[in-house]
Amino acid sequence: LTLPSVSDLTATSTSNTITLTWTKPDPIPSMGYSASRGCRRLCEASFNDFDQKTSSSSPLVFNGINPGSYCEITQFLGLFAAGNIEFDSGDIVTTLSAESTSSPENITFTSVEARSFNITWEEVPCSGQNGPITGYLLYYTNTTFPDTINITGGENRSYTLTELK
Repeated sequence: LTLPSVSDLTATSTSNTITLTWTKPDPIPSMGYSASRGCRRLCEASFNDFDQKTSSSSPLVFNGINPGSYCEITQFLGLFAAGNIEFDSGDIVTTLSAESTSSPENITFTSVEARSFNITWEEVPCSGQNGPITGYLLYYTNTTFPDTINITGGENRSYTLTELK
């Protein structure tokens, strides 16, 4: 007797979904499939968002996942009349990043000279991070027009504005 197997389980993601696809196994028809997953934001130390879904066929979709989450498919089962067979587990999927939904905290302005000052801030809270922070945009208006400064690198959390009027 040959046990059914799935060798082509594929996980794809968007910013808030993971979709599992596969080819149904032969020779024994299944009664369905079950998958479990655990997710965490990249800035969190442990998995804290768990879900389990069943489907009668491919695909199986997990919705409502935070953008930029690190997820593990902890179990993928075939449900058969004679019992369940684990096809796969341990696959890692990261949902696509999105813009943060929170702003940096504790923004501080410190005078450097008569026409310049330093701005410092703490990173965006983890609950508002939707993936890695790759930089910040600083919007300000001088006396005649608005301006934007692109501060690259998520670890850079200070900037000095100079030549102010």
